[in-house]
Amino acid sequence: MKIDTILVGMTMMLLLALPAAASDYTLGIFGNANEDDTINMQDVTYTELIILEYRDQTELADAKYDDKINMQDVTQIELIILGKEKEMTLIDQADRIVTVPRPIERIITGLPDPARLVIAFGEGDKLVGLSTYGKFCLCYKGPEVAPMCAAGVCGGRLFELPDVGEYYITNLELTVALKPDVIFSAGFSGEVDDVVQEKTGIPVVSIKSGGHKFEEMYEAAELMGAVLKREDEVQELISLVEEKIDKVRDVTSEIPDDEKPTVYFAARGVDPDTYGGSITRTTNFYEPLNIAGGINVATDCGAASYGEVDVSKEQILLWNPDIIIVSPHGLGKSFDDVGVILSDPDLQTVDAVKNHRVYFSVYPYCCGTPPDRNLANMMYLAKLFHPEEFADLDVEEEGNEIYEGFLRVDGLFSEYADTTVWLREWLDAQ
Repeated sequence: MKIDTILVGMTMMLLLALPAAASDYTLGIFGNANEDDTINMQDVTYTELIILEYRDQTELADAKYDDKINMQDVTQIELIILGKEKEMTLIDQADRIVTVPRPIERIITGLPDPARLVIAFGEGDKLVGLSTYGKFCLCYKGPEVAPMCAAGVCGGRLFELPDVGEYYITNLELTVALKPDVIFSAGFSGEVDDVVQEKTGIPVVSIKSGGHKFEEMYEAAELMGAVLKREDEVQELISLVEEKIDKVRDVTSEIPDDEKPTVYFAARGVDPDTYGGSITRTTNFYEPLNIAGGINVATDCGAASYGEVDVSKEQILLWNPDIIIVSPHGLGKSFDDVGVILSDPDLQTVDAVKNHRVYFSVYPYCCGTPPDRNLANMMYLAKLFHPEEFADLDVEEEGNEIYEGFLRVDGLFSEYADTTVWLREWLDAQ
């Protein structure tokens, strides 16, 4: 009896020493009792300690999501760990609480960024519906322009998937008829997601792609991976992204700021007939640019949150950037964005224009912020900004590895470069 008491006491001391959180990121799954970045046996122990009143209650300890914390929550956490739970409740990236069934066998996404992650995790065969432009953004401009992508992604069935809307999920009758277990949305509007969920009765999980801020992509991947039970594939994807980032950042972090170029980014191009096309439209945060060793002149411009901002030409003159990069909206050279900027009479005193340091950049949007495209753009910008430091960097090889990591088909960055023309010419000149 005395020995049993000692063992129990020692066990409790060890349990009380368990950390409350192992990282800054909290996986938003009810059952993640200690609110770290995963669900494991520590959450079982933590919940038992809450029941015994040795630990304060946490929101996510309520694994059954019934406003009570008891042994049923312990059982639910154990089932989640084993992959045998019948349903799972989570907090999505629009801060909505959603309960999804388990297992997930049929998936619909509206815009392309959630679909890209589904495919990256090896679950593309479970996609049963996608928006029209979702398909055209995954395979740039469609099968006629990107035949290799169309023939390879999702085993060649991408463009055979039913269209659930042009951009967003608007054909709710078809959506219901396709009988998805879950809808992954692009997280632009939690209110719209609520409406779709209410009208269809299908759980909608809001996901942010994070192509301009990679930490958001990691969080989206972690959450989707937990829902789809693809945690290993999530870590493989994150490792790939981190490997590419480190390859660039390990070099640029050693470059003093006064040796880095100041950069103005016309992220939507300057063609007035395209969405947002104007030299005065820029973005105050674009992580690929920063990692590549450029200094974004618009960093402190606009609201506290990052995003697109409109500025005046006078402001561009005041910033006087060393380099201007511009992302052409269309294919080929139908509109010469670089030429328009170089010939703009209002910008002739800007150093980038005077020194002919105005360059094309990969277009960073497509019904979202595609992380594969933006990660490849980071590699390109690094070599553009610092050609000597990155003389041995093979941007095309790196780009193909990135695209394969997301879309599971080799050679797709090369095909993308061919379609844009300017990128193919630049790659061939290296």
